This record gives sequence, C-alpha cells and structure tokens, in this order.
Amino acid sequence: MIRDFLDKNFKTIINEIEDSYQVTFQGVGGQEGYVVFKKAKTGWNNKPISQNTYLVGDADMYQIVDMLKLYMSLDETHISEVKREFQKISIEKLENYLNEDKKTI
Repeated sequence: MIRDFLDKNFKTIINEIEDSYQVTFQGVGGQEGYVVFKKAKTGWNNKPISQNTYLVGDADMYQIVDMLKLYMSLDETHISEVKREFQKISIEKLENYLNEDKKTI
C-alpha cells in the first residue's frame, strides 16, 4: 500500500556524498524526503562487518509522511509501518545502485 503510493508519486535519486549515500524521494509536487546511509565503522559494534556495510545515519521524511497522512488517511498508529517501509525501500534502492555500480567497473 505505502510502497505502491511511493512508486507512483515519487522518483528516487541516489547521491554519493563523501563516504555516505543519500537516497532522496522526490515527489511530483515538490515534496522531498531522504535517508542517508553512512559507511559502518568497525568500532560501532563488536561483530566483524563486511567492507560494504552501511547504516542509516540520518533521515528526514516529514513532508512525505504528511502527504501519506493526507492521501492515505494514515495517523500516528501507522508511523512504525511507514518507517519500516521507507527503510526497506531505501535499502533496496541503495543495494541496486551499488550492484549496478559494480557491473560497470
């Protein structure tokens, strides 16, 4: 439901900024949101991490969440579902982008 709405109304843009990647959701009406992935550092946890591990470092989805509330009648009880969906979509888009990048090398 949320994914379909986002796919229909938002374009996804991925930018590399220093050692981070920003996944931007750009709406047709100018609404915008983003999720920033930062490269994981070994000291962030006790487990060994792979060379290309990224963690969510920052996110701003307020404009998109407001749009979802307006057009899909979502309220505060749906916020966890919305966050999970944004995270899943962002991770998928970043993985696809990184995999495409490897193919061109």
